[in-house]
Amino acid sequence: MAGKAYRKGAKYEYYVKKTLEEKGYLVVRSAGSHGPFDLVAIDIKKREILLVQVKKRKNVPSPVREALARLAGTYAVKPMLYLRGEWVDLSKEA
Repeated sequence: MAGKAYRKGAKYEYYVKKTLEEKGYLVVRSAGSHGPFDLVAIDIKKREILLVQVKKRKNVPSPVREALARLAGTYAVKPMLYLRGEWVDLSKEA
């Protein structure tokens, strides 16, 4: 069973997810990933992708900030479909 701190954090992540969805973002939660971000939010109209680390406390450790900041830059987005054991590159269909 998940601990109290995990449940509290997950609840806050869902709150932030809902807030972003209300602003028009498509949001995916990366539950329990222990990676640099908790949410991936995409605004198709603005062509913007947000990688969001959700923290309720005010002091965020430097390593957390640095790990997220290192993700800044230009990345190629490649829409892929995994269909019955085969990869399909949907960017070729655009």
